[in-house]
Amino acid sequence: MYQGSVRLLSFVFLALGLAILVSTFANGGGPLSLGTLLGAAFLAVGIARLWLSSAGGVGGGGSRT
Repeated sequence: MYQGSVRLLSFVFLALGLAILVSTFANGGGPLSLGTLLGAAFLAVGIARLWLSSAGGVGGGGSRT
């Protein structure tokens, strides 16, 4: 159950980051605008959580039950 919730939250972070980026670029935001930086940060957090929770992550988080 823990792994499932971590993965779900990771995908939520990825979706939010992508939505923020799309919205920022659709409204004329540049590469250093706040929306771009926040969207990139959300994407990075989502990807990092997925990577760390997988078997290839540091500490072998994939073995947790």
